[in-house]
Amino acid sequence: MQNNFITTQLVANLALAEFSINCPFIVTGSRMYQKDFTSSGYKVGDTIQLRRRNQYIVGDGPTAVPQGIVQTVENLTVAHQYHTLIEYTIADLELRIEDFNQEFIQPAVQNIIGQLETDLALAAELQSYIFTGSASSAINSFGAVDLAGAKLLSQGVNLSKDAYVALSINDASLLKQGVQTNFTPVFNEKIVRNSAIGHISYFDAFQSQQIAAHYAGVGPVSHSGDTLLVNGAVGSGSTIVLSGATSPVANYFLPGDIISISGVQSVNNITKKSTGSNMQFVITAPANSSGSAITIQVSPAIISDSTNPQRNVSNAVPNGATVTTYGNHAVNLAYPMRGLDIVCPPLYKLQVPMVGTAVDPNTGLSLTITQVGDILNYVNYMRLDLLTGFVFHPQYVCRLISALPSG
Repeated sequence: MQNNFITTQLVANLALAEFSINCPFIVTGSRMYQKDFTSSGYKVGDTIQLRRRNQYIVGDGPTAVPQGIVQTVENLTVAHQYHTLIEYTIADLELRIEDFNQEFIQPAVQNIIGQLETDLALAAELQSYIFTGSASSAINSFGAVDLAGAKLLSQGVNLSKDAYVALSINDASLLKQGVQTNFTPVFNEKIVRNSAIGHISYFDAFQSQQIAAHYAGVGPVSHSGDTLLVNGAVGSGSTIVLSGATSPVANYFLPGDIISISGVQSVNNITKKSTGSNMQFVITAPANSSGSAITIQVSPAIISDSTNPQRNVSNAVPNGATVTTYGNHAVNLAYPMRGLDIVCPPLYKLQVPMVGTAVDPNTGLSLTITQVGDILNYVNYMRLDLLTGFVFHPQYVCRLISALPSG
């Protein structure tokens, strides 16, 4: 019977197959940097630098002004080594491969997927600053999704292909109810992900149990009536001082809180023309109110200099501008593939007899399986490892905020 048991390599192949059909976030992210991690032997902490798209000021006429290259980079770090450790007995080796897969491999892979997708959703909650929707309404119509597409297009984001929207279970259910009469009998058969909803507006839509529920700071939740105003114009940087806050309040804002500011608009990333919409920011650090004033740290950093090709606002944030806050909400996401970079390089192998690594030739996903025996306690162990790093590029991501389910 033991000859029928999975070899270490076969276990790795089975685990990889389970992984690749159950992780909507990771299969929709860009793998363009996977080739930079082609050799084996990577570990937590290894980093590559991703060059962001260069921007230039466009002139008109025969006279040209030389422009220096403003090169900006982002780090993609292999920050996670997700793993599970399974203890099994000699009797377990007698199971058929299908039974062993169902009893041991599937639950282990599902737990790894859950943690990975939870961390991806948390990263988006803390980093995404472009948003649409309402903290008091659900995503339940074509229009609600289409607005996210319009928002990204106004920022100069290309949605012509490989664009996705990830929805909470609640919003996905309400959206299906709202648009069910609009779908053809053949329900988007080209979408193969199990959690896919269908193609709507610009996006292939899927649902995820790991969509983050953002719980805002005390200010947006308990003091939404405060009239917050910018106290001092800001032309550059990530620090803004506000007045009008109820004081003293600890954790008036928390990381992941979102705000919009009047009197300053976002600009199209390519044309640098105003989008006509108030600039939006995400709070990056806890902030307490004191003496009706509050100092916040925001992303993105404000760049209002019209001669800077990285400019992201129409003008400096004006003194006295009104600040709008948003309460608790679900962090649904809309993004093209380039909005999320993921790498899953092969993990360096332990020097043990039974170790196998499976690599998906299409996605580059890599899982390592290691088996050892403990002669002191006379038990066997099987360890599944996924080495990965990911980074959201928030200039390409739109947060679709919606009401959290009641109860």
